[in-house]
Amino acid sequence: MLNRIFKPVILVTLVISTVLTIGSCQKAKDTVGVVVVKDSNGNLVSGATVVLHLDSLAENQQGSLYNSNLRKTDITDASGRAEFTYELEAILQVSVTKTQGNNTLTGSNVIRLLKEKTVTQEVRIN
Repeated sequence: MLNRIFKPVILVTLVISTVLTIGSCQKAKDTVGVVVVKDSNGNLVSGATVVLHLDSLAENQQGSLYNSNLRKTDITDASGRAEFTYELEAILQVSVTKTQGNNTLTGSNVIRLLKEKTVTQEVRIN
C-alpha cells in the first residue's frame, strides 16, 4: 500500500521539478540601441560612421578610466540605421561622421540603453 502511494508522489515531484527548471531557463532579451542618422534637411543618410562610446573623462569608482569594451562602431545602412547590441544598460555618447567629397558632416547625441529593450535615437549631421 505504501509503495502504491510513494511511486506517484515521486513521479509528480519529478514532473513539477522538470517543468519549473525548463520554464526558468529563458534567455534574456538583448539590449539594443538603434541610431538613425539624418542630414539637416531630414533626409536619411547611408554610409555614415556611427560610434557609441563613453565620455572620454568617465571614471569608475576606483578612479581609473572605464574599459573601452563599450565602444562600438557601425556604418548606417540604406535606411540610415546603425544597430548596436549590449548586455547591460548604459548611457553612451553617439558620434557620427560622414564624408561627402571635400566636406565632412558631423553630429552627436546621447543614447540611454535600457536593459532588454530596443531604444532608438536620432542624430542630425551637418
